[in-house]
Amino acid sequence: MTDKLPDLFVRTLLVGLILVSCSLSGCLEVPLTDCPEDDCFPLSSESLNAILSLPDSFNVLKLADNFDKLRIETSSQIEIQNEVVSIDWSVGKDESANLSSIALRYNIANAAVDTEVIEGSGITNVRVGNVWFEGRDALPEYEDPFYEIARLASEDPDGLWPPFSFDSTAFDDIEWQITGDLLSLQQVATGTNGTHTIILELIGAPPMITGIEIYDGKGSDFSLSVVTGDSASISLQENLPRTAVQFIPVNNSILYDDIKIWSSTISGGISEVEPSELEFHARIGSLNNSNSLAQMNFGDVLTNISLDDGTWWEFYWMDVDLDDLVSGGDFYNIRTNSTVDVTISVFDIWADRWTDDLL
Repeated sequence: MTDKLPDLFVRTLLVGLILVSCSLSGCLEVPLTDCPEDDCFPLSSESLNAILSLPDSFNVLKLADNFDKLRIETSSQIEIQNEVVSIDWSVGKDESANLSSIALRYNIANAAVDTEVIEGSGITNVRVGNVWFEGRDALPEYEDPFYEIARLASEDPDGLWPPFSFDSTAFDDIEWQITGDLLSLQQVATGTNGTHTIILELIGAPPMITGIEIYDGKGSDFSLSVVTGDSASISLQENLPRTAVQFIPVNNSILYDDIKIWSSTISGGISEVEPSELEFHARIGSLNNSNSLAQMNFGDVLTNISLDDGTWWEFYWMDVDLDDLVSGGDFYNIRTNSTVDVTISVFDIWADRWTDDLL
């Protein structure tokens, strides 16, 4: 659901985020912690430090276990080589609707990305900037996004992932100033470790950490918020403009015995699509003003086409995982004896657009 930044930059960025708070590690590790000697409200500084000294005083996966509706948002801002870098994440789930949401917004120098995906059913919603689109998934399967991110982050630790881990033990020896509202059982604790100002928000009795803010006074900031219950509900919008499946064929061909060949596998991460909804095209001309020399509907699997000029085209799609759907890992092979320069493209009939069209 998420584009990755270049590996070198990601590593630099993650190091910077760690320096911001001395407590962000990029993995997932929240919840209700018993108060020492039943001293829940108002908490004393000593009682809060006792809670923070527990390794699991903030654990996102435990939150995911305890709440059917959950949204966690983070905002990070650091300065790298005189450039301000900001990254915002919002990850949510609504198990009553079998929906999950992952949103990412980052600004780096002159580059900016702002996108969100809501999925879990046959229809998906995709936001690019402020514009929403409708996508689809022929084989929908709900997965808890917090566990999914934890799994993916363990498989690719250098990837760009939400900084959901918070090592509370780094702040268990601070003199806290704590205020509270008895009616809402909300408490706000403010303290400093000499280099950073830390603000914690806690709700309930026993208290649960629902907000974290860390500032260094030099422009490197981090904040995290936890939302549960109906405020974290997720719903799908209907009758949106349709967006094409994210499958753009590789256009690097090889020449073998005067036969030009395009051959590759479909990248993982795309939604499964009915074969009859996609077509291969060999296009000439610009993307907005092109003609197709030859084409094949994926439902035909294998097609051979002979043209009047004596050239021929062969299109082939292999359903590698035998799920009767076009999906990540499937193989395709296109061959021709034509010497014409073409672009191999996919037309999404359901969305009525080329998959390599910009949104």
